[in-house]
Amino acid sequence: MTQKTFFLGLGGQKCGSTWIQAYLNRQEGSDFGRLGEYQVWEHQLGGVFARYSVPVPPLRERLRAGIKTRFGADEPAQHLRWRLQADPEAYFDYFAGLLERPGTLRTGDITPSYAALPAETLARIRDGFARRGIAVKAIFSMRDPVDRLRSHLRMEMEKGRLPLAQDNTDPLRAFYASPEAEARSRYDRTLSALEQVFSPADLHLPLFETLFTDAGIAALASFAGVPAERGSGTTKVNARSTGSKVPEALAAEIAAHYAPVYAAVYARLPNARELWPSARLLDRPGE
Repeated sequence: MTQKTFFLGLGGQKCGSTWIQAYLNRQEGSDFGRLGEYQVWEHQLGGVFARYSVPVPPLRERLRAGIKTRFGADEPAQHLRWRLQADPEAYFDYFAGLLERPGTLRTGDITPSYAALPAETLARIRDGFARRGIAVKAIFSMRDPVDRLRSHLRMEMEKGRLPLAQDNTDPLRAFYASPEAEARSRYDRTLSALEQVFSPADLHLPLFETLFTDAGIAALASFAGVPAERGSGTTKVNARSTGSKVPEALAAEIAAHYAPVYAAVYARLPNARELWPSARLLDRPGE
């Protein structure tokens, strides 16, 4: 019997996670369910993630959701997210139910803010599925930190959480070390948590800079046990403008701030030193 598998995607944010989810979900034998990002676990961390907590829906909405699902309609997205947040066992049962459908071999939840989850939560997810006979594989994509932060900043602006500006310089200088930015940029902490829970065979760590190449697609496909679609990386999903270029002095300042991130990634993926544009700023002689 083919092993049923749940894919846990931890982002990183603005690192191709939406594309990864779309790629895996469209393969024969895949069903990733109702939502693109389930956002079930991170609200427990509080702080910048508290906004993901879904309040209890009014009784009328709960009754309406029950009627809809009873007659085979899709459960409303926010009701589903609330229900899975309220009862972790419901989270495991939901995806186990998808895998019980004829022909379904793989499912998953690829939510970028899961990059902040501690090892204890990752182990809880792994073990919850293991009790149901479902294997868990984890994916964490990483991007040049300066480029990721610039894209993240633009998203915050476009969503109205920060004032919109054409020039990135001053907004990025104020943003890069903020709790919001730090929570999603510390790849070193994410890698440490992942490696405490998952074996190397169950962990895929692509770099955004090669994710969309034929080699990157082949690596993802091999890890997931799906066909490699050559050329599919030319279609970006959820792409966003990055705004103006980051001045070199500011990029070097950001790189220095996140030096532990670079060191952790280099130790595992040495080619990041050549692929990340900001790496040269951190590695300049005499610095």
